Amino acid sequence: MCWIKKTKTDVRIIGAADDLLNMIVMIDSAHTVHDNMRDHTGGITSYRTGIVDEKSSKQKMNTRSSTETEHVGTSEYLPKPIFFQLFIEAQGYKPNIILAKDNESEIRMLVNGKAPCTSNSKHVAIKKFWCTDRIKKGNITVRHCPTEKMIADYMSKPLQGKLFVTFRNVIMGWVHISTLDPI
Repeated sequence: MCWIKKTKTDVRIIGAADDLLNMIVMIDSAHTVHDNMRDHTGGITSYRTGIVDEKSSKQKMNTRSSTETEHVGTSEYLPKPIFFQLFIEAQGYKPNIILAKDNESEIRMLVNGKAPCTSNSKHVAIKKFWCTDRIKKGNITVRHCPTEKMIADYMSKPLQGKLFVTFRNVIMGWVHISTLDPI
């Protein structure tokens, strides 16, 4: 209660977009963290100044591996940034989505489809590969983002200490996202 009382006057700042042509999307998921062994997904969308959209939610299905958890999380959050992209295109801009992920095996699945899957991930439902289809057809670039710079971690798991404070400051718009240099 003391923490809530001290933060009730905190103001979130959403500044002017630094770059309407490059939307940063970070999506991260935590594997089997709920009582019923469900996973949790967190995602953020930014134009480099503040966060314009975020999500923190329990996944709708159980998964068998952390890679599948990440893949399901991506397929649950990515439609919203794609909608933002379409909206900005209607305003006369041609934006790119820079999708930042910290799980390298999921990055391989997103970029190459089912080809790089091992026996541990062959079971991933084909319906989840619509993300791969969007990446191949659209303006989506997938890049690796180290875990210590993955702001979406704030939305997917409890953080403490310096990492909590750093991510909170970026999310609230008190510090520019470039201080993390996530991608």
